[in-house]
Amino acid sequence: MRIRFIIRAVAATTTLLTATPALAASEPSCAVMAPRQNQQQFDRLMAALTHKNYPLWTEDADTAFLNGLSARRFSRMANTLDRKLQLQKGWHANYVTHLQDGAYSSYVWRVTLHNGRQLLMQMTETQGKVVGFHLG
Repeated sequence: MRIRFIIRAVAATTTLLTATPALAASEPSCAVMAPRQNQQQFDRLMAALTHKNYPLWTEDADTAFLNGLSARRFSRMANTLDRKLQLQKGWHANYVTHLQDGAYSSYVWRVTLHNGRQLLMQMTETQGKVVGFHLG
């Protein structure tokens, strides 16, 4: 009797294990997408950093963001990032999540650089204007 139980348990486990991959394979994959406006803002900021374009950097900026980074400081920052990250050699970004804190919305992307190195980029906005952009 004990052997029959073990045989049935093994048979049931084998059936379950062989059926699981078929079930998992039939499920559609899902991807999280950033809201369109926020993705456009992120793309614009990354293009501005990649090409060291201050007018593009400030296109969606609020007043505090503009005052916090002059054209000269932006140029120094962009040059430093270019040396460290080499964005011009290529990068790819995947949207990760949205965080809400009162009137501020933060959006996070995982950026994979040309050499495989990964980092997080966080863009914070309020009322449709960028108030922060951070590397992590």
